[in-house]
Amino acid sequence: MTDSDQKLRLHIAALSSQPDVFWVTEERFANACSRHPELALRLEADWSWDLVGFDRAVRISDILIGWRFGDLSQIRKTQRLKWIQLTGAGTEHLQPLDWLPRRIRLTNNAGVHGPKLAEFAGTSILMLNHGFPHYVTQQRRSKWSKQFTTTINGKSVLIIGLGSTGGAVAKWLKTKLGLKVVGVRRSGQPHRYADSVFPPNQIDRLLPQADFVVVTAPLTNETNNLLDRRRLSLLKPTAGLVNLGRAKIIDYKALSEYLEEGRIAGAILDVFDPEPLPPTSLLWQTRNLIAVPHCSSDDAEHYIDHTLDLFFENLSRLLQGKRLKNAISRRHQY
Repeated sequence: MTDSDQKLRLHIAALSSQPDVFWVTEERFANACSRHPELALRLEADWSWDLVGFDRAVRISDILIGWRFGDLSQIRKTQRLKWIQLTGAGTEHLQPLDWLPRRIRLTNNAGVHGPKLAEFAGTSILMLNHGFPHYVTQQRRSKWSKQFTTTINGKSVLIIGLGSTGGAVAKWLKTKLGLKVVGVRRSGQPHRYADSVFPPNQIDRLLPQADFVVVTAPLTNETNNLLDRRRLSLLKPTAGLVNLGRAKIIDYKALSEYLEEGRIAGAILDVFDPEPLPPTSLLWQTRNLIAVPHCSSDDAEHYIDHTLDLFFENLSRLLQGKRLKNAISRRHQY
C-alpha cells in the first residue's frame, strides 16, 4: 500500500438483473478514471456479470464494488480483500453483518441520492398539499371531484432520518418551499436545515403536529415498524405521508386502512416489500395513495458517475490511511 508502484486489484461485480442505471460498465468506469487519472493508475480492474467467476475473483482482489455478492461466506474466506464499496445506500440485504471480517471495510454510496431524492420529496409534498393523490383516485373511478386546497406557506414537515439523504431533503424543503422542518435522528443533534431536532423517543409527541411526514431513515432493528398502527393513528386527518426509506418502517396494512377511512389525507410511497409490488396487493387500489416503483432517488444520467466519484475519493483516503466516508457501522448496521 505504501509502494507508489503497487497496484490494487479491483473487482466489479455487475448484475444484469438490475436496471442499467446501476451498471458499473467498462465505459462508465473508464470515464471515471479519466476524471481521476492519478488514482486510476493505482488500480487493476476486472469484471464479473451475474456472479459468474465471482468466487475466484474475490479471492485475489483488494477491493470490491457491487451490490449483491451471492454466498457471503466466500468473502469471509478471503485473505486479501480490504474494502467493499456498495453501489447503493441500503444494507438490509446483507444483514446481519456477522459475515464481514473486521479487517474488511464496508462503505455505501449515501449522498449520491441526495439531490434527486430531495427534489422528488419536494414534488411529493407539493402533490400532497394540492390533493394529487385524491385526483388520481377519482380519475381511476371516472369521477369529477373537486378538492379545494391552500398554499403550503407556514406548514410543517417531520423528517424521520436526518442522515445525508434526509439532510438533503431538509435543505430542499426549507430553502425551496419555506416549510418549518422538524427532524428526528438517533443522536438528536441539531441540523443546519432543521428548525428543531429530536431523538426517536419523541416521535409520539411530534406526529400529531406534522402537516407532512417524510421517512428517509434506513431499515434497522430500531426503525423496523417504527410507524406502526398506533403511531399512524396519531397523525391528523389532513396529514400527508411520504416514504423514501424502506417499506418495513411503516405498517402498510394499517396505512391502507387509514387512507380508505379518510383518517390520513394522502400518501406517496416509493418503497415496498416485496418488490416488485405484487398485482394482488391492496396498495394498488388504496384510496389517495400514489405508488412509485422505487426509483425516486436514482438519477438516470449521473447515478454511477457520482458513485464512482465517491469511490475514488475513498480510494484516496484508503491510500492515505484515512477513515473512509460512508463507513457502515457493524453495531448499527448502517
